[in-house]
Amino acid sequence: MSYLTGAIYPTHGETVLNAPLETAVEAYQAGASAVALGYISPTDTELAHLQSIFKLHELAIEDSMLGHQRAKLERYGDSLLAVVRPAVYLDAEEEVHLGEVHLFVGRNYLVCIVQDKLRTPERMREVLGGFFAEPDASIARLLHRILDNTVDRYMPVLSGLETDSDEIEDALFPDGGKNRGISQRIYGLLNQVIDFQRACKPLDSMLVRIVEDLRIGALDASPRPGVTPRRVEDESVELQRQFRDVHDHVMQIRDRLEDLHTSLQNALTVHDTLVAQQQNEDMKRISAGATILVVPTIIGSIYGMNFVYMPELTWEYGYPASLLLMVLACVGVYFFFKKRGWF
Repeated sequence: MSYLTGAIYPTHGETVLNAPLETAVEAYQAGASAVALGYISPTDTELAHLQSIFKLHELAIEDSMLGHQRAKLERYGDSLLAVVRPAVYLDAEEEVHLGEVHLFVGRNYLVCIVQDKLRTPERMREVLGGFFAEPDASIARLLHRILDNTVDRYMPVLSGLETDSDEIEDALFPDGGKNRGISQRIYGLLNQVIDFQRACKPLDSMLVRIVEDLRIGALDASPRPGVTPRRVEDESVELQRQFRDVHDHVMQIRDRLEDLHTSLQNALTVHDTLVAQQQNEDMKRISAGATILVVPTIIGSIYGMNFVYMPELTWEYGYPASLLLMVLACVGVYFFFKKRGWF
């Protein structure tokens, strides 16, 4: 059974937390209560059961069956399907792990489906129970709590990526491009930033559409009993402010991710430049060394031509003189390149 927990928000009476699935479904079908249900990796049979209860669109159910969806918001008649990608930074692996949460939202229900192998059912039951424990919850306020928590948890992930980027920049110039592993680390981090951007970027338009739905009354903002009730209009205006605040956080994260993406691209370009410079320096040393070896080769080849009439062939000191000439020529060429910085 993939069902984790549920809550019932009756029009009159106390909120029921940790409600069994059958109890929550009966309360919803009675028509006097809103419900919130939480699942983790439900089976196709369970999804079909949810479809029949809440009259969910077949395309929305198909997305949940297939999984691996991008972050998005789709409207199907009176219901919404919001797909969000929670993120967590794994310190040991220095990687970003992206989960997947599908939110089916209607006027009197919210179904949260978690697709994440990293999180245990016990942990997710605790997390969802905290989300559902809203005293005067409305469906819109529950949606806000989940999205707000998701965006807030993006901040530590972003900080972890920025720390990795700083470490790369610190190692880039002292290394001088000698460590070929830096380019691999930059490329890997750049891919993680791109994946994180794909999870974060759609939240921009998603939150704008939710605010618009609240403004026109397409999303239920009616407060439930439990605390001092407020007029629906006041609750709707307040929720619009709350969602706009989440939107501001998303924009900040998106801007920082774009800066980080640009910084990593620049780091990759700088590293390639440093590698090219190092290769150029190596070629200079190789060329200078080859030139030094060419000088005695030329002298030796001249005296190996076997002509009858050649200077110094019969000179007693011709052989040591030629060796000395080779040494002096090599030393002279060496200091020439040394002065030019090739050694």
